[in-house]
Order: sequence, then structure tokens, then C-alpha cells
Amino acid sequence: MDTILWSIGNADAVEVLGRLWRPFLISMVLYFSGYFAVWFQTLARVARIRPAFRGLTPTEAVDVLVVIPTLVRSASDLDDLRDAAATVVSNGYPGKVVLVMSIDGADDQPAVVGELERWALAIRDRMTVFVARVPRRAGKGVAVAAGLARAELAVAAGELASVPPVFFNMDADGVLAPRALERMVAKLVRPGWLTRQRPMIVASNVLVRREHYWAGVRAYCTMRYQLALQVAREYMTSISIARNNRGLLPVTGVSGALYCTWTDLHAQQARHAAFMHSLRYRDLAKWWLGAAPPSFAAFTGAPNVEATAGPGDDTWVAWIAMAARWKRGKIDLELPRSPLHALWRLLRSGLVRPIAYDPLARVYTATPTTVRALFKQRVRWNTSRTFLLARFGRMPAFSWDLGFWVVADLLLLIWIHTVILIALVGWPFAKRPAAWLALVALGYLTEVVIRGVATLLAMLQDHDVRGHAHKFLALPLSGVFHLVFNILSTIVGFVQDFLLFGVNTHFAPEETLAASHTGRVALAYRITRCAKLAVRAVVHGDVRLGWFWLGWGATPWTANGYAGWTNRANKIGRGGVLPAPARRSAARDKLVGCLPPAQP
Repeated sequence: MDTILWSIGNADAVEVLGRLWRPFLISMVLYFSGYFAVWFQTLARVARIRPAFRGLTPTEAVDVLVVIPTLVRSASDLDDLRDAAATVVSNGYPGKVVLVMSIDGADDQPAVVGELERWALAIRDRMTVFVARVPRRAGKGVAVAAGLARAELAVAAGELASVPPVFFNMDADGVLAPRALERMVAKLVRPGWLTRQRPMIVASNVLVRREHYWAGVRAYCTMRYQLALQVAREYMTSISIARNNRGLLPVTGVSGALYCTWTDLHAQQARHAAFMHSLRYRDLAKWWLGAAPPSFAAFTGAPNVEATAGPGDDTWVAWIAMAARWKRGKIDLELPRSPLHALWRLLRSGLVRPIAYDPLARVYTATPTTVRALFKQRVRWNTSRTFLLARFGRMPAFSWDLGFWVVADLLLLIWIHTVILIALVGWPFAKRPAAWLALVALGYLTEVVIRGVATLLAMLQDHDVRGHAHKFLALPLSGVFHLVFNILSTIVGFVQDFLLFGVNTHFAPEETLAASHTGRVALAYRITRCAKLAVRAVVHGDVRLGWFWLGWGATPWTANGYAGWTNRANKIGRGGVLPAPARRSAARDKLVGCLPPAQP
């Protein structure tokens, strides 16, 4: 660090920032490359070269299953859920729609859930509606799986002829724009004009509801509306434009507010999660030496639905979609047969994009309006991808069409944010701080202009410049917002996840996280655990040596690393080490339902 500061202090601003300018510019071109395609599409639409949306034909309008997973804790939550369900009922989809509202932790509010079930019965004449219950809170991914299971149960009971082939996941605070479902299904069932391949998953255009971010000029100066306005403008570029998936780097995620995919793909998530966790480094070594990789079709392990829950559950589905392919008209999730096959699939994935997008398939959502809530949300979002890489285990090393693009996207964002941080924190130590600060100010103004042009492009794409025009008022503080809620939140999350005790967002209960058989890097936790086990081994002599000293999971001597994350009664200590033998049984009694079976 001293060497770095000395170098900056004895260098000119142009010399330091000039060296970073060219690679930074290349990175920005890669990041914004998809925007050029959007410009051409917009010009084609204005010139009436691009054809208008063509509605689904009777054969294309397949049945769809819409699952809305949620926690219902109050009358307000119930009203939001019914508003979301009402927009599904009235969305104008030309085929049959089956709606399942899946309540996570239903036993906590039986009266509210009972009222929802009565409301669902009352609208049965307009749409097939079911309510699924997850008795104890288990996380969004488990609630989504419960919604699919409820549809399968309806088929078994004769209430449905079959499970719909297209699956929608929708957040309970979302409100659909007209024909959003139809537009997304059209993207899913129609082959691409060039590749003749149908996509695996379709993303929606997520927008913040107007009443959440705009209440006049007077409210503009309040923290609540300023934060919401910043988020609303940010969505116009980070989602409305960036999701088009026509850039040099493929898009690697969708929004959980609303996406649609094939039901068959979604139904294989839990089993595929267990399959990924079964892969070992020796399988990868054998694969490089010419042996066939493990077969997903031949895998006989028990499904692990808990592994689909937790932060980034929507990106989890997108990544599985990226690794899937069509084979004889069916979805195939087998690993590439050899590194050459993996290379071919990587090259092919640059052209055949499994993630599609319709910018006019809109869903309007809410956003946190306090600094604390928004920062916590962004910590979860911005660290979820590294956590997902750990959850996917060795699979990305086999499926390069997934692993390469995910890692490339992650490294690109890290590099861009690193250069921004160097520019911001380096000027006080520079030889000529005034010149350095002038260049930083010039860079900030340039960024504001770029964001403004991108925001205008998103408005043109949305066919409504006038309706979104007040979002330009967010531009002066957009750079500060990005620094605090994207860059700083990422740093905080990475420090917690890699150096400290892991990011605890309370997004899923510890029982689910423990059952997922995944962990965190969390060096402070592992070092503390190792030290406590070493002391216990010396004092009591009942701990054998093993890699579990630096591990995360449960053993006869240690609790799972997630113990105490969402239930203080389960908290054993930062090191996760169980008490001495005389008290171990009492401590274990507190962890019933949290710990998986002890490993010998």
C-alpha cells in the first residue's frame, strides 16, 4: 500500500489516469456495446422498417403457469398480492392461465392466508387459481417450487388436464402492463430469425411504479423520493436497455420481478442442484484426460430444492438456462462430452443467446425508499453472483458457455469499479491534486452525459419520452448514487463474504441455507472456528484432525456456519463450535431443524 501511495504521490494525474484510460475505454465499449443495437432498432421502428408486434396465434398461445411466491404478514401485503394477481387475471393472455399464489411461512398468519384462499375461490370463474402453502418460512426458491408442486397436485386430482408448458415467476409487489404475458410467451415459443432456436428464458422490462418515485417538485428534495427516483432512472438503463442481449458479451441474468421459462427446465432445478454438488475435481481431471463427464440423466441423488433458494434465485434460473440446450426438441442439461465440445458450445453461445427480452413486456414494481433498506438490497444483489458461483460448484468449469461469460462479466464490472475507485481516492495523494481532481470532475460530467443519452434511449424504446422525462432530474446525483449503492455496497458485501463472517441478508432462513449444503468463503469465520477447535482439542482431546477445522458445514464438533443467522436461539458462536461434550446434547437440542445430520 505504501508503494502504491508513493507512486501516486510522485506521478502526474495525466500519467496515472492516462495509463488507465485506454483499458477503461475498452471495458466501457464492451459494457455498452448492446446499446448500439437498441439505437438501430429504435430508428427502424421510427422509420416503420421494423414490423409491429404480432399477437400469438391459437397454436402459439400455449397454457401458462404463473407462480407468485411471497410472504404475507399483514393486510397491506395481502392487498399487494391481490393487486398483482388481478393484473394477471386481466392481462389479456389469449390462452389458458393457471395462477398459483405460493405463501411462504403460511402458518405464521393463518387468518390472512385464509382470507386469500376465499378471495381465490371467488375469482375461479375468471381464471384457474390456487393457493400453495409452505408452512414454515423456507425462502423464495422453495415457495416457487411449492407453487409448481401445487399445479402438479391439481393434475393428479383432476383439476387440471396437465401442467402448463410455460412457467412464469412474478414478484408479489409487481403490476403487469397490458399483454405482458403474451409478449413474453411470443419471445419464448418463436424461433430466432437467424439461429432458428427458441430461447430458454425471457426477461421482462422492470420499471418502478410512478407513485413510488414522483410526487411533484417539492417531494423531489426528500430522501425517500430522491432514492426512488434514482432507482427508477437506473432501471431505465440497467434493465430497459442492458437486458436486450445484443452486446458483445451475453446477458447473464434476469429479474425476479417477472420472467418466463419452460416448465420442464424449471422443474429440473432441484435435481440439477444436487447433481452439481455431486461433481468433484477428480471428475473434471478425468474429463480433461478424455473420460466422459458424469451424466445428469443417470444421476440418482435426491433433489435439493433448498439449494435453489437464497440470494440470486432469479439469476440461478438464468444460469441453468444458459447451460441448457435443445436436443431433438427437448431440453438437455448434460455436460459437454469433452473440452472440445465445451469450446464449441462457448463459441456458439456468442451467437445463440438463451436469454431473450421484450422491452415492452413491462412489470411495474416498488423499491426500498430508505438508505438502509436500499443499501442492504444492493449488498445482496451485488454479492449474489460470487455466492452463486460457489453454489454451482465445479459445473461452470465443464459448461464454458456458462462459466466463461459469467466470469467475464464479473471481472469486467470489478475492473470498471476499480478504475473509478482509483480515480476517486487517488487525488489527495497526487503530485498535483488540483489537476487530478479536474480530470475526475471531467470524468464525472462525461459519465452524466453518457447516462443521460442512455436514459433518453430507454425512453425512446419505451415509446414514452414525455411520461419519463422527469427522470432526467436524477442525472446530477446519478454518479453519487452509483458510488454509494453499487460500488460501496459491493465492497461491503465482498468484505463480509470473503474476509469476515458472510453476508447475512435474512433473505432465506438458516434452515434452508444449511440444507442447501453450500457455504461462504468467510475467512474470519473459518479462522475463528479453527482456533476454537484447536483449543478444544488441547483441553478435551475429543476432536480429530481434518479439513473441517477450516470448513463451514456441520460435524459432531461444529454447527453449520449459518447457525444463528435468522434465529438467535440457534446461535452457537462466531466460530460455530459446539460446547464441550458434557453440554453438547443441550446445545444440539436448540439446533433441531437447523443442522443436517452430523457427519462422522
